Amino acid sequence: MGFKETLENIKKDVKNGEKNFNVQVETQPDGSIKAMMDPFEIIIDAPPGLDGSDLGPSPLLVILASVGACICAVTKFWAKIKDIKIDEVKVFSRGHINLGGIFGVGDEKPYYDNLRPLVRIKSSEPKEKIDELMNIVWERCPIINNMNMNSGLEWKVEVKS
Repeated sequence: MGFKETLENIKKDVKNGEKNFNVQVETQPDGSIKAMMDPFEIIIDAPPGLDGSDLGPSPLLVILASVGACICAVTKFWAKIKDIKIDEVKVFSRGHINLGGIFGVGDEKPYYDNLRPLVRIKSSEPKEKIDELMNIVWERCPIINNMNMNSGLEWKVEVKS
């Protein structure tokens, strides 16, 4: 089913939008972690200072990648819905964490205490249209909404024409 068909199907009955996503994650003999999401696999690891071998991005980096990827994907399809021409979307995600929280040292929390995705959009559309689009993205991006519960997530949007 294509994009338009999916949208129309959900408009007919919002229950058509209900999905369960499943990921299987398991440790590997080399100490890395394999995440399997049919048909895809990702090798995730940690740096040596966190008992890893650097065979893949750390779970913390995967979170930042997920934030950026979700912003890009939701921007792309909302631009299509709103008929807004977007030439390029780039997201630079930055997160701050005190690793003491992971090790149980002090009162530090084991999560990003702030996330700062910087969104750069290349478009010939008026800035007002892009701002309106990005407000929708902020409200509708599932990763943003999941992460914003504890992380104080904020973002900045830059538009280039």
